[in-house]
Amino acid sequence: MFPAPLRPFFAAVPLLVAAGALAMAAFPRRMTRWQVRGPDGTARVELGRTRLLMMRVVGVVVAAIALLTVFATFAILP
Repeated sequence: MFPAPLRPFFAAVPLLVAAGALAMAAFPRRMTRWQVRGPDGTARVELGRTRLLMMRVVGVVVAAIALLTVFATFAILP
């Protein structure tokens, strides 16, 4: 199938995706905080509650799919 040096790559990429998705689910405000400079100084753009909840849900779902990909990769590619 694939050469042995490529196997860690197929495990590392989904693990990085899972780590990023879990960070997004755990800290949605910090991951989406923007500071813009307006005419009167600085202003913060904060997200609504529904969007924060959806970011948490999507982060958990993406992390689960990425972890499933890691385990499936090792099950399919011996």
